[in-house]
Amino acid sequence: MTTISIIIPTHNAEKYLAATVNSLLNQSMLPNEVIIIDDDSGDKSLEIARQLAGKYPDIISVYSKRFRSATKSRNLGASVSTGEALMFMDADDVIEKSTLEALIDALTVEGAEIAACPWLRLELADDGWVAKPASCASRRPDQDALSAWLTGWYHPPCSILWSREAYAKTGGWDEKAALNQDGDIMMRALAKGFSLVETNKGTAYYRRLPSGEESLSGKGKTLEGLKGRMYVLDKIARILEEREDQKRYQDSLSRAYRTIANDAKAIDKKTYYEAKSKQRAYQPIFFKTVFAKGSRWWSRCTKGRRGTKPTPDKFSVKVDWLNDLVTNTEELTALAKVKEVENPTVSIIIPVYNRAHLLHRALDSVVAQTFKDIEILVIDDCSRDDPYSVIKEYKDSRIKYVRQKENQGVAAARNRGLQEAQSPFVAFLDDDDEWLPKKLSKQVELFLQSPPEVGLIYTGVETVMDEGHTEIQLPTERGNVYGRLLVKNCIHGGSSAMIRRNLITNVGFFDENLLAIEDYEYWLRISRYYHFDFIEEPLVRYHDVRAVTTDTDVRRSLNIKANLEARNQFYLKHQAQMRKEGVAHLFLVQSANRHMASHWNDIKSARRLALKAFFYAPTSRSTIVALTITLLPSQLVNKIREALYGSNSVKKESSDI
Repeated sequence: MTTISIIIPTHNAEKYLAATVNSLLNQSMLPNEVIIIDDDSGDKSLEIARQLAGKYPDIISVYSKRFRSATKSRNLGASVSTGEALMFMDADDVIEKSTLEALIDALTVEGAEIAACPWLRLELADDGWVAKPASCASRRPDQDALSAWLTGWYHPPCSILWSREAYAKTGGWDEKAALNQDGDIMMRALAKGFSLVETNKGTAYYRRLPSGEESLSGKGKTLEGLKGRMYVLDKIARILEEREDQKRYQDSLSRAYRTIANDAKAIDKKTYYEAKSKQRAYQPIFFKTVFAKGSRWWSRCTKGRRGTKPTPDKFSVKVDWLNDLVTNTEELTALAKVKEVENPTVSIIIPVYNRAHLLHRALDSVVAQTFKDIEILVIDDCSRDDPYSVIKEYKDSRIKYVRQKENQGVAAARNRGLQEAQSPFVAFLDDDDEWLPKKLSKQVELFLQSPPEVGLIYTGVETVMDEGHTEIQLPTERGNVYGRLLVKNCIHGGSSAMIRRNLITNVGFFDENLLAIEDYEYWLRISRYYHFDFIEEPLVRYHDVRAVTTDTDVRRSLNIKANLEARNQFYLKHQAQMRKEGVAHLFLVQSANRHMASHWNDIKSARRLALKAFFYAPTSRSTIVALTITLLPSQLVNKIREALYGSNSVKKESSDI
């Protein structure tokens, strides 16, 4: 049977918390755990939570931490929960007694990743709380869930049950979102293709607070709220763009931006014009608009309805059973202890695959860090050797071992680490690299001094070649590096980067479809929305071992092939932005040069890429030179290569890949 965890962030909810919790304890299928996160309440909320936990210690746990943020409280609750399914309730919501059972059936029987039940809003009348229709727009028959959500239809969190896997793959709640946080996480999930099933059983009640009271999530058409809505909508539009799915939702996006523009017109002209511009950008061309309106009109005429709503427009019924849920907490004497939870500052992700013999070196460098407030996530990508035996030798409680069910590649391993990470900052370390002792401390110190716009900090790298000599690569690019990264990776090796974990709610995860350079592609996506900074010291030691076995040439060929195929995938994915920034020809020239590497020597492919680069920038010196070289006889090309690189041409060419 699927286990259920309910997370309830609480802030000054003494009037409603007992009823909320008791609606869960009255379920036909009890939750396995109820986690209450008290967020700096100034009333008796924490005391009530402790009293309830004292009466039901096997189910209810209480945590207290000052966030003043519903999203941070929810993320904390999810991090300490153990259930296979998750629900996030506000401290003033209630659910009818068959709701959890109905939602679990929808998840398990229908095989969905997210389930939703009908919901009503609770409003205070003269004679008590009454249930009224859901306060959202109708869903038209021709709309899928995401289109409807973009245009005003929605389900509140108390009516939604998540599979843990689906929740983890969304990246959690966006702590930067100022408004519409529940819409943000749901639309991200829908935009990424997670399935939502709606059951007609059970009912959730979303309370509309009386005038003068304010919920933790906050509401309103303030300037801050408008900017928050724009932030969320821009993010969903980018996700759809990256998935090449924007065209299908352009009408819904246009309508969503129009709604923001209308709300902003009397409040902030800048926001109004920005939203209006984006509305026009997504507005379908004229005949499509006419066709869409005609289709909606025909649907209303033939089906006799505008869309789906949980209840009729005119509906109001007194919720008598709600009064029975209110517990007189003064009768409860046992006070449960408030549980302490302090997530580490940095999560370290170490993917390992068939290199247990090298893991000692990487772990030794982590354990030796001067910064100690860490968790170490070793993600075993289904190795055939035994990395766990290495981990056991350390007897360090900070090390967590996670084994993938099957080999999925380094990108999937890193993504699993990101899903498991509990810290605000995440650092990556390959199993054959090592860090110098002050690497983490210097990055954390710089992050704490940096504005939220800085999303990634990297360091210099010391490369140890197989002959024994070393080379130093120092960082040079900071601030807005997006244009630079569209051409070339300025971060040498993935083991130097540290990121803010919350950026995955905006950027997403590593691309598991790439055969190589998945870290470069991830840095590029981060740089589109965040600034970079660096520590100008070599704090990572990268071991570039190439000539230690008899199959070196075979391995190098496989690496070059994977890299070149990945660069082609990379280009197809980002070519629109490269062309917009005017740098597509530079990336293509670099790819052409890699095809001409002496160990690969694919002149035909190099010529094709150089011609494409020449088409984009016929007057560019780099494209003219690249195209000219691909037209020369191969013997002459080899002589030019030797003149440029000498006897180290193979090493130079392959090290640039």
